[in-house]
Amino acid sequence: MWEKKKILILVKAYPERSKRYGSVICMAGLTKEGEFIRIYPVEFDYFIKKLKIKKFSWIEAQVKKTSEKLMRKESYKVKRNTIKVLDNSLSKLKGSYTEKIKIWQERKKLILPHVNTSIEELMQKWEKDRTSLGLIKPNLIKFNFRKPIKDIKIEHQKILQKTLNNEYIHVADKIEHIISYNFKCNDPTCKGHDLTCEDWELFEAIRKWKYPPKEKELKIKKKFFDWMKKRDIYFYVGMLSTFPNWIIIGLFYPPKI
Repeated sequence: MWEKKKILILVKAYPERSKRYGSVICMAGLTKEGEFIRIYPVEFDYFIKKLKIKKFSWIEAQVKKTSEKLMRKESYKVKRNTIKVLDNSLSKLKGSYTEKIKIWQERKKLILPHVNTSIEELMQKWEKDRTSLGLIKPNLIKFNFRKPIKDIKIEHQKILQKTLNNEYIHVADKIEHIISYNFKCNDPTCKGHDLTCEDWELFEAIRKWKYPPKEKELKIKKKFFDWMKKRDIYFYVGMLSTFPNWIIIGLFYPPKI
């Protein structure tokens, strides 16, 4: 049954290839009631051309619980033509330093009450009620390139793919998932984790930054590890749709104040 929900968008997952839809976007956020939610699929072409959704945008949309292999608790199908942006005031850092800090504080007020203790806690919740989204505070240890940048294959073609409705749509560049973080949770029982990261901003850096391979690796590590260690960093984590494995789906990094 379809229902209308107001959602604060926290994560825009990098587009995935779909035989039916071309490339599709999955988004995750918090409902007005303070519950994590995952909505999909939104076609990449429609997302880019029609929607102006940014991180920290409040949207409204009609959604309904979807059935899927793992029956993840937070997964909902969305009617794309019902998506409306209600408020973008938290999506842009503008004005003076004081005004920017105020925006970060408003974001934190909405998001940080939902921090989980650890991946271990989320695994227990998964076993109990199929919880598959969460927010954790990591103690960063290491940033890994599982494959050298020079060996990463990025399909740069902007091809047009024909859909079942005989429409032609753009297909997003495909990027290999080769970055991971080593970290420990704020839990004395945590033995450490090495999770793949699929943050959109990170993938865009891999795709767009024009540097020689070795320099590009250094630039990416400097931004997404060295600089992040200076911030009050949190990981949005989610479970894959096909296997009960956790990955990092987004980064939340307010300044340390």
